Amino acid sequence: MPLAPTLAQIFASTETGIRTAEAMARGLMATMHDAERIPRKGAALIVGNHSYLGVDSWALSALLICRTGRMPRFLAERNLWKIPGAGGVLDAVGAIPGAPDDAVRLLSEGELVCVYPGGIDDSFKLSSEAYQLRWKDRAGFAKVALRAKVPIVPIAATGVDEVFDLPRREHFLGRALLGSPRYDFPLPRSLMPRRVPLDFYVLPPIESAGEASDAEAVERLRKATFDALESVLSPYRERHSK
Repeated sequence: MPLAPTLAQIFASTETGIRTAEAMARGLMATMHDAERIPRKGAALIVGNHSYLGVDSWALSALLICRTGRMPRFLAERNLWKIPGAGGVLDAVGAIPGAPDDAVRLLSEGELVCVYPGGIDDSFKLSSEAYQLRWKDRAGFAKVALRAKVPIVPIAATGVDEVFDLPRREHFLGRALLGSPRYDFPLPRSLMPRRVPLDFYVLPPIESAGEASDAEAVERLRKATFDALESVLSPYRERHSK
């Protein structure tokens, strides 16, 4: 049975939703390059770099609605649903906990799915760590693409790690809520975001060749995706490390 569209997808398909997305993209100074590489229908797995407070996710959603007419489904950190109030917001925008079987199910229904392999580790970087891809050895996204037999569309976002100045982390709230220093929350120097242009570079789609049970096929796809994003992000990282 086909999946019913989410409220966010229904809203995004209306004239009001499109105008809202256009206003959001303008307000965030967000631009998408080579949007024609994203399929206008059918399944694909978007893989990108993540930033503080999900600034990239809001901008990317708005741009996808404006440029492709599609509202993606985001795979989010499962533990975020443990934070009071966060689950309701995530549900409202059509995000789901990042379980592989659920991701494959969405893709099998022809959805445009977006995942950030770095997850919280990417999102909770300090400014001194800007534009690092903190994936470690994570390859779950590659296995999902291989299982679903869908292409990966890498999208590299620049500007997103410069919206807030993040010099240090707090060491209480994240551990109290989620039980791990992994969730030590970066503290912005100012709550006022900087006005920084956000650019989203859609890179050539990568076909999923092989089986999810083949470790070499998984690693090839993981590395090809990582390297594609790195080709854009590396100069920005080097600039911020000086």
